[in-house]
Amino acid sequence: MSATRPASYRRYRLLARAYPPGQRRTELLDTMLMAAEETGRRQPSAREVFDVLRHAPRARLGRPGSRAVVAVAVVVALFSGFVAASLTARLIGETDRALPTATEMAGIAELVTPGAVVPSLQRHDAVFVNGNGEAQFGQVSYQVDHVTPIPDLRRYDAEVAERLTAAGWRLGPTDYAGYSDLRTSETLTAVKDGWVLTLTNSYRSEEPAEGGWFEVSVRRAESAALPVGFAAGGMLGMVWGWLFTGWASRRTEHNAAASSLLALLAYVAAGSSSFLIIHVMRDYLAIVDQGFAVHEGPIWSWLVLGDEGLLLLAPAILATVVAAVVLAWCRRPGDAIPRQAVRRSALTFGGWMTVLAMFGLAVISACSGLGYYGLFVAVLFLAIGWRAYLVRSRPAG
Repeated sequence: MSATRPASYRRYRLLARAYPPGQRRTELLDTMLMAAEETGRRQPSAREVFDVLRHAPRARLGRPGSRAVVAVAVVVALFSGFVAASLTARLIGETDRALPTATEMAGIAELVTPGAVVPSLQRHDAVFVNGNGEAQFGQVSYQVDHVTPIPDLRRYDAEVAERLTAAGWRLGPTDYAGYSDLRTSETLTAVKDGWVLTLTNSYRSEEPAEGGWFEVSVRRAESAALPVGFAAGGMLGMVWGWLFTGWASRRTEHNAAASSLLALLAYVAAGSSSFLIIHVMRDYLAIVDQGFAVHEGPIWSWLVLGDEGLLLLAPAILATVVAAVVLAWCRRPGDAIPRQAVRRSALTFGGWMTVLAMFGLAVISACSGLGYYGLFVAVLFLAIGWRAYLVRSRPAG
């Protein structure tokens, strides 16, 4: 019926595309067109647009009678958004300003550790993994003992803050360890012209007379585009995760065992990564508020080979790989037809490529943290998958 409607109803047809192809989309379009003819409208009302867009995401999941699939889709969308946001943040990275030279570090040392003889500087021009398995920004740093005993860390750091402010530095948050009335360590941060300065002032014990030491580091600040890029990448990742869940749901809707296993794997992946997601979001909010992260590691540190975040994500990576294998071997009932009748479908090909891309992402994260070797492995798996798809789609005889 909808095929005979005039072209002036194209906005209704465009709105109906929010639903997946099939009988439900056709019925929806026919209903809207009949209502439009009766009322004389040529475009959907605001209420119609709202109702269609409100129900379309669930319809995309392929199981209108199931509420559990919505929960799974939300979980997958959140996990996909986290991965996409982290990848976007890594692409945007830091500012391109060079790290301070020895002369510039000497000037900074006069502000934060006056009178101390600065030892040899430790320089890391790129992100590195320290001895504790934590990825850190490229930085220039040094450590030096107190010249004289410092009775009160707060008073000393307040004087440092005054000198930094006078020199044009913008102060960030201050953190401390110990007790509110007896601090054993205090960390002060400041930012200026694309640099982030961190000063940690510590006692060796709870007795100030026993002395202590300073730890000073200067790194590049995050790019000003990072907050927007992180949010945009996360939103796109969530949309992709929702649509992918719909594709997987329709593919396995007649296979109860596969559906249950995929739902379990989705919860395992999201649950095992929840701690890391909360940690990353806390750092992201700090960047939005302060303009830089208060920690010495980037919010995408789990993408760096050797970082402890990869260990936390090991269950999620394994769950992703298993889910990709399950989807690769699970066929919809419509696929069980003679090989000579199989036609190459762009949608089917896209589904296979999506599964293999997920597998490639898992390989990248587990093996190389987005290094060149990991990219090579991902491309290799995609090529193998493409070849397998062409072989399976080739007519018999």
